[in-house]
Amino acid sequence: MNLALSILALLLGPVIYALSRRNRVARHVLDGFIFITIAGIICVNIIPEALVIGGTLAVIFLLLGLAFPVVVERGFRSALHEAHIVVLSLAALGLVIHAIIDGIALLPAQGSDLAHAVILHRLPVGMAIWWSLRPSLGTPVAVAAIVMISVATALSYVLGAPVIELAEARSLALVQAFVSGSLIHVVAFGINHEHDTPIEPVAKSLDWSYRVGILLGLFLVFTAPQISSL
Repeated sequence: MNLALSILALLLGPVIYALSRRNRVARHVLDGFIFITIAGIICVNIIPEALVIGGTLAVIFLLLGLAFPVVVERGFRSALHEAHIVVLSLAALGLVIHAIIDGIALLPAQGSDLAHAVILHRLPVGMAIWWSLRPSLGTPVAVAAIVMISVATALSYVLGAPVIELAEARSLALVQAFVSGSLIHVVAFGINHEHDTPIEPVAKSLDWSYRVGILLGLFLVFTAPQISSL
């Protein structure tokens, strides 16, 4: 039941987001909701887990991930669309990896509270995919990402123990740290070469510096303690 509900919530995300585009107020509310929720998932869940398992080396990979989109965009100035595809593909990979962890959390042995939390945050994840991938890469790519996340969650849920061992591997933690850095870039700046305006779906009333400030606050409160304990 938990697995089915998590996939249903993921599928409902794009539907709700698409319907909200017809109303300006609803659109801006969901834009803010998506931003702060995805930022929270990255800073509160993904990065701390990666730092605990990966240690000091994970901090380096996190910083490399932060720099990677900038390097790609500047290196492909003559082919910005291809650069954006690389950055968005990496962000999608991060969500797929996180889906593997989510599948473990849905197991009955992990308790109902954790499963309910996963199910609830699948809604903004589905919205975020529509928010980021569809405008830049098209509907088929966004649908493919949702399918990949659903399949990754299902396989993780079915396989159980072997996936738990994989999730605890340091190599996966380093990958998560790197991808998380790139995800932060996508959330903070959108997919825009100049970094002064967000991608189309983001509410124009939210200046990028304001979004960065929120990210820094979340990082300070929830992630900095993990770094200080290394």
